[in-house]
Amino acid sequence: MKTKVILTLITCIVLISSCTILSFYPLYTDNVLIKDDRIIGKWQSIKRESTNVGASYSDTLIWEISFMKEIWRKKLNNPFDRGDKKIPNQFTYTLNIYNKSNPQDCAEFHLHLVKLGSKTYLDFFPEEWNKYNNILAVHLMYVHTFAKVEINQQLEIQWFDSEWLQEMFDENRIRIKHENNGVYTLLTAKPEELQQFIIKYSDDKEAFSEDLKYILNRI
Repeated sequence: MKTKVILTLITCIVLISSCTILSFYPLYTDNVLIKDDRIIGKWQSIKRESTNVGASYSDTLIWEISFMKEIWRKKLNNPFDRGDKKIPNQFTYTLNIYNKSNPQDCAEFHLHLVKLGSKTYLDFFPEEWNKYNNILAVHLMYVHTFAKVEINQQLEIQWFDSEWLQEMFDENRIRIKHENNGVYTLLTAKPEELQQFIIKYSDDKEAFSEDLKYILNRI
């Protein structure tokens, strides 16, 4: 997958792409949410790709992660409802992500850190699809994606692989609630079932996408 395609996935349409697992419900419940403020700050990831004619180029994503003391109260999975008041924030981080060469094209996500067994995951949910196109916004579904994260001096983030998931469905090797419209597969299982699913395949390397693996360095 080309870097620019990955950039588009991350900043604009990752949540409706065919590259990672999509979920109607979040991965988290209150009992598995954690805070780890080591993720706060400004990070960058650099992807180097080759073209079909042998040329190479690099693409830099800037990841700005923050934590606000208060957030707007919203209805679950309803980004159009800003809420009627602010409430104390316990676990919700904010991610602003953009291409270094195009900082004006910034996408905003809510991040939640989820501890399942010995591993930590990120739940991504878009806070804002498109600041300037309301018609586009109402045609898009806001869904969650999940990525495994390792937090050290660097952040290593790796999303789950939708092709692996579809193969598992095709071979009847897994049973988890989902819908498939012939283009995309959307998990519809509740958070508790999602957690058991993630735990079961947490050590399966094939479950994670190499194309959607990012090493973030602090800047």
